[in-house]
Amino acid sequence: MKVKQFFLDLILEKRNGKTSTKKVWGHIILLLVSTTYVMDGWDFYKINEHLFDAMLIAGTTLIGAATLAAIFSKSKPDEESK
Repeated sequence: MKVKQFFLDLILEKRNGKTSTKKVWGHIILLLVSTTYVMDGWDFYKINEHLFDAMLIAGTTLIGAATLAAIFSKSKPDEESK
């Protein structure tokens, strides 16, 4: 159950439980970047360094944008506290 919750936390927003497309695409891009990095290390093929850097920046930006939005979003007061 904990593993399932871990993967759901990777893609769901905390506020309303919807799927965050920024998080999904960010994780997909980072998975592709890490795969190409490993395959480049094994000398299967040579990757373009500029493309690798751009994909790494794009993936971390998407995940960072989703994280910053969650941190700095204003939470609504609970109905019980009124």
